[in-house]
Amino acid sequence: MENLLRKEMVRARVRRDASYDGLFYVGVRTMKIYCLPSCKARLSLEENMVFFSTREKAITAGYRSCKRCKPDLYPDITPYWLNKVLDYMKNNVSQRINEKILVRVAGVDISTIRRNFKLYCRSTPIAYHRKLRLAYAKELIRKGANSNELPSQCGFKSNSGFRAAFSKEFGHSPGEVYNV
Repeated sequence: MENLLRKEMVRARVRRDASYDGLFYVGVRTMKIYCLPSCKARLSLEENMVFFSTREKAITAGYRSCKRCKPDLYPDITPYWLNKVLDYMKNNVSQRINEKILVRVAGVDISTIRRNFKLYCRSTPIAYHRKLRLAYAKELIRKGANSNELPSQCGFKSNSGFRAAFSKEFGHSPGEVYNV
């Protein structure tokens, strides 16, 4: 932070530039909150911005962590519920899950789940779970599973739907795995 000028830090905050996250923290005098430069919260007036080189200095100055950008958790800013949902998905590869189940497991609304999956997993939650189920199917095939029972063991309703999803994911049919 010592090498950064106030003008540059204000510019980074106004642009919400994530490349500055961790280099400094932005405090808002009127609210006594500190944020990451990339925080999506409404911008304060420039004269109300104060800058800290570390979160510890912000806390010592009496500022509390922003509930939106969670600078106290930076750089691990993944939502608290995400690992619980991912574990649930990994432990339930033999069945098809829906968004209502994910809402119950996570304890947050579906739009929050979708947004965070796009951000952290680069996929929708349902597509992510389908990939897990298909990877499980491939593992079962390699272990010699019965090809007629395989789709239902991996949460697929039909053989044709399973074959189409498998081919799209891996670039070859399930039968070709048997021949490898």
